[in-house]
Amino acid sequence: MNPWDLNVNLQDVVMDFLYLSSFIIAGTILRRYVKFFQSYLVPNNFIAGVLALIVGTQCLGWVDLHVDRLIIYVYHLLALTFIALGLRQSKSLRGRGPVSKSLASLTVYVFQAVSGLLVALLLFYTFMPDLFVGIGLVVPLGFGMGPGLAATLAGSWEKHGFTGGAQVGLTFATIGYLYAFFLGIAMVKWGIKRNKAVFIKSIDHISRETRIGIQKRGYFTSAGKLPQSTEAIEPLAFHMAAIGFVYLLTYLVVKGITDFLISNGLSEFVPTIWSFHFVVGLLLSLAVRKILDKTDKAYLIDNGLMTRGMGLFLDYLVVGAIAGISFTIVGEYWLPILIMTLIAGPGTLLITYYACYHAFSDYHFERFITLFGEMTGTVNSALVLLRIVDPEFKSPVAEDTVVGGGISLFLGFPLLYALNIPLVHYHNSISGYWVTLGIIVFYWLILLIFWLKTGYLNLKAEENTSVNQTNSV
Repeated sequence: MNPWDLNVNLQDVVMDFLYLSSFIIAGTILRRYVKFFQSYLVPNNFIAGVLALIVGTQCLGWVDLHVDRLIIYVYHLLALTFIALGLRQSKSLRGRGPVSKSLASLTVYVFQAVSGLLVALLLFYTFMPDLFVGIGLVVPLGFGMGPGLAATLAGSWEKHGFTGGAQVGLTFATIGYLYAFFLGIAMVKWGIKRNKAVFIKSIDHISRETRIGIQKRGYFTSAGKLPQSTEAIEPLAFHMAAIGFVYLLTYLVVKGITDFLISNGLSEFVPTIWSFHFVVGLLLSLAVRKILDKTDKAYLIDNGLMTRGMGLFLDYLVVGAIAGISFTIVGEYWLPILIMTLIAGPGTLLITYYACYHAFSDYHFERFITLFGEMTGTVNSALVLLRIVDPEFKSPVAEDTVVGGGISLFLGFPLLYALNIPLVHYHNSISGYWVTLGIIVFYWLILLIFWLKTGYLNLKAEENTSVNQTNSV
């Protein structure tokens, strides 16, 4: 299914938007009044997505939310999110924090990919000879890279025989969210009780406003500034227009590349190029931002408004992603999904804990809980967990997470491409997966050597410096 060629009725698109919006309101109300959601700080978008899944066509059938349309929304919202990220003001690379965070993230990606692929190969060689082995490579997409990327790339593999690939990607992403919040909150409580947190000594400090998800009084965070005069144009509309303009450029560039490939007899690469449209969008948005910076026009873009736009796209993406899960597809792949997620969740926890206590010299626990939240969910889930142990973001962990995420994207692009090798170059033959496994391991060894040579990784954990950290804030 080509994400740009799906014929949809305008009424369906409008109704989908109205339904998803209503579910977000319902999720907000449930977070406000249900103690369970407050205890685990479950985001409104996740609650909304589960509601949409239950009442949608996959379960009760009360609301017409067709899976094909939802996957298309996720595909486009992914690109819009990355474009909004690229148009924001760039942050400088300071210290070892962002680089170490990036290398730690890539290590987790490699673990998730290798563990998933090994499980898939084991099942293929034993009692599931018809299994699409590429399902093992969906683990890092769903857990570490989020629902948008999981649905986009896994969906592009459907033409190679991966039935319901997009829904499988969304399923892994949803299970990852469950790990992020339920296991993540449990680890937060465990760390605070054992005095591992620098700033917080009791879980009871979390304010009522934070738990219910609504700020009723006191200090209200500003959404952003208004660079444009409201008499001329609504500033938020200008920022949305800027995102739309870059997405138009993205479409034209990707279409130009794919037309060139088709004219030269390389049409088999076309689906892969379209699946990486978000990378093109990010690169173009960074280029536009650089032009604005160089021409002293950067004042046209406000970080706050652009961040709000990015959050808007991400919220609708998460709701649509969860609602797009197919129970039929999950039932078909239930065994590999179960085994892979049971390995990926605890394994990610152990690796992030080890990495954060060996790759950083400060705020070990804060970095650990944040990295775990990101590697099983998204940056948003990471920051939700961080805010519990660092309520005022006094540590550099939040900034290192955002900046390091950008570094991970570029350093991890070879890994993303390696995931496509068995399908693009080996036509889904089993030998292609062994080649990919070798490439991924070799890639990780290069990262490990670089990590050790630069001194950013110490095999012997450093002394805990919580006292010094507390005194420095």
